[in-house]
Amino acid sequence: MVNAMTRLANEVRLACQLVSHKVRFESGAPLPPHQLSVLFKLRRGSMTPGELAEEEQVTAPSMTKTLATLESQDLVARSGDPGDGRRRIISITPTGEAALRDAASVRDSFMEAKLATLSDEERATLAEAARILRRVLE
Repeated sequence: MVNAMTRLANEVRLACQLVSHKVRFESGAPLPPHQLSVLFKLRRGSMTPGELAEEEQVTAPSMTKTLATLESQDLVARSGDPGDGRRRIISITPTGEAALRDAASVRDSFMEAKLATLSDEERATLAEAARILRRVLE
């Protein structure tokens, strides 16, 4: 028999996964989720293609393809590593930063439209739940 804490943990986890999936794949963001994920990681700082592949848990050839696409759109830039001329460093460009802002705006608009269907009381409950989830996960 499953106890109440396990049921709650399962419900919260599944709800968070559903929200994440819907926002990432159905919001109409201007770039695919895997490209946005790379840009979000580069916002924290420049990385090598190998580091990005490891962070994203993808193969090196897959990351090479993603980076080539992002570079062709001027969303990332490659430069040489000052300490090792064989290594390449990937950085987000101002255009990439703008793409992240646009994606966040589209995703927020998607959620706003969903939340607009709720009552004031339901939105207040969700606001409190969001605060609690942040506290639990910090």
